[in-house]
Amino acid sequence: MSRATPNDVFLWLALAAMWSSSYAVIKIGLSTIDPSVLVLGRMLVGSAVIYVALKLARMSLSRDPRDWLSYAITGLLGSALPFFLITWGEQTVDSALASILMGTVPVMTLLLAAWVVPDESLSPRMVVGVLGGLAGIVLLVGPSALSDFGRDVVAKIAIVGATLCYATSTVYIRRFVSRPALEMATGSMFVGTVFMACVVALKGAALTSIEPTFASLGAVLYLGLFSTACANLIYFHLVPRLGATRMSQVNFAVPVGGALLGMLLLGEVLTTLRIVALAVIIGSVWHGTGAKRNHATSAPY
Repeated sequence: MSRATPNDVFLWLALAAMWSSSYAVIKIGLSTIDPSVLVLGRMLVGSAVIYVALKLARMSLSRDPRDWLSYAITGLLGSALPFFLITWGEQTVDSALASILMGTVPVMTLLLAAWVVPDESLSPRMVVGVLGGLAGIVLLVGPSALSDFGRDVVAKIAIVGATLCYATSTVYIRRFVSRPALEMATGSMFVGTVFMACVVALKGAALTSIEPTFASLGAVLYLGLFSTACANLIYFHLVPRLGATRMSQVNFAVPVGGALLGMLLLGEVLTTLRIVALAVIIGSVWHGTGAKRNHATSAPY
């Protein structure tokens, strides 16, 4: 793991901004585009950009069926399913809340890794982090669930489900994947895109009825180019340089940036409850991921 340079710091901040902004941009795109179509458009753009990067690097996808299984698992759990769950959930959940809920990904990852990865175990410090993160979710979802058993609760559960997808994908990659990062990114995006195309076809989404507004088309292009393709390429570039532990800190910035952008761009309300929950989640993630680990500090993917 090399020492961070000013360029690394700039790319880290750019990555945090891209991921933070995606929740507000998804909300904008949903104004005229079906969730499944929005995700498909995002993944088509992202896949095209990453495929060009693969070709420029003079690399190709593996022909081994076992590697294609890895593409499928990471493509579904790391892209297609969480993208769709988040986008579907944001039809009724505002972007600030969605980004705060997604800030629990490191907590979910810690819990799953301790269960699946042999050389990882839950230390007392990590347990405190997990419990604190869950307490933050209860603060956000619990009170409204008691007063409203309608669609909002299901949407919040869908977004929390997306965090489980991301966590499972991360643990799977850490445990089983050893292929080059750019190859894995391309293969997983390809499988995820095909999956979303099937979802759109099965849903019978009326593509001809979509209103091609500047805002909605801009949202698809932004999500595909920046929040998907560029973000993935930056992430894969920085992980071997900074290590997994330092890179995971980007998750601290996502809820903060997402909540602020939702308030500034969409006029969403950052309530006292959300501020408290945000502080609990970020503090718990920071505490839990700060624990020393025995595994390598860099991820294979």
